[in-house]
Amino acid sequence: MARALMKLFGDRLGLVGMDRGKGPVGRWTQKQILGTRFRFFPAGTAEPLGRKPLLPARLTFYAALRRFRKQILSLGCKAAFIQAPEALLAVHKWDWGSLCFWFAGVGNPLEVSRYSFARSLVELFDKSLYSALDRVAVILAAADEEAIRQLVSRSNGRLARERLIQLPTCVDTSEFRLRPLDIARAELGISEDDLVFVSSGRISRYKGWELLLTAFERFLQRHPNARLVFVGDGEDRPVLQTNIAARYLESSVKITGFQTAQKVASYLNAANVVVFGSVAEGWSAAMLEALACGKALVSTEVSGANAMIVPGKNGFVVHGRNPKTFADAMEQALQLKDAEAVSLSIAARFDLKRFGERLAGLWPPLRESVA
Repeated sequence: MARALMKLFGDRLGLVGMDRGKGPVGRWTQKQILGTRFRFFPAGTAEPLGRKPLLPARLTFYAALRRFRKQILSLGCKAAFIQAPEALLAVHKWDWGSLCFWFAGVGNPLEVSRYSFARSLVELFDKSLYSALDRVAVILAAADEEAIRQLVSRSNGRLARERLIQLPTCVDTSEFRLRPLDIARAELGISEDDLVFVSSGRISRYKGWELLLTAFERFLQRHPNARLVFVGDGEDRPVLQTNIAARYLESSVKITGFQTAQKVASYLNAANVVVFGSVAEGWSAAMLEALACGKALVSTEVSGANAMIVPGKNGFVVHGRNPKTFADAMEQALQLKDAEAVSLSIAARFDLKRFGERLAGLWPPLRESVA
């Protein structure tokens, strides 16, 4: 989302976040994304991808924002677009003229925390977040209607449905676009004869790697030339690697580690089908990226899936978490003739430019600032 906002609104925005580099923290600097230079405030240094930090990253970011309040506000901004709940909790009482909060996912993040102590704070976190939202002018949610209703219900009357505006995730179709499968495979060293399934995103148990691996194992029994590629990194990578080895799947399953957007697009274009096994999602950006590359999708029933997948046309939404059912859907997805055209038409509805125009129309501080 940071990349999208900077491309849309350019140096009208200043970005506050955690830096993965080794530069100074606690002061405004300059950064560049996709040729656009903008102001960046590194509030701290993030742990390398895949490594579990001693303290939760959300707590570290919250503390850093509180610590650097004066320095952050020195830029003179009077409006803030916030997409992390811990950030809203840290800054909602600052001297803002207008706040916009975007729910990237409407579930409580502590419910799926890697830290056991955090899961005991679920109710307190929700209560604090609803209170902070009272100060927000515009509340956006990247979720389908059912997920939004569940959020409203969970608030026990604190959040009115009419305050929540549905705004799904977007995809940059200049980065993620259809390319010939044979060219993408040649670049990546993948055989043209293989049946390739790609899973893109964070490697976490909540992203469902175990379901995907087990379903693929079943599929492989029928198709020895099948390959499964996990494109990404995450805290569960060592566990996934151990499972791959224990099942003797090293020759058929690959983990790429973190990749640039360009390389992710190459893997997506090299796939026959893109698969998603998440337990829960907001509105999957990875799913939109696969659509923009014209791919058939197989996904569990998460928020947004039914809006992005037309069953029997460009993929299948699998109900439940049965590996056999998922493997059968993978088989059926290979036979879809219109998947490319259907997926591309759906992706066009979520294009980055359309997202920017709607966001600017919903939140006054961004009006007249679309790059």
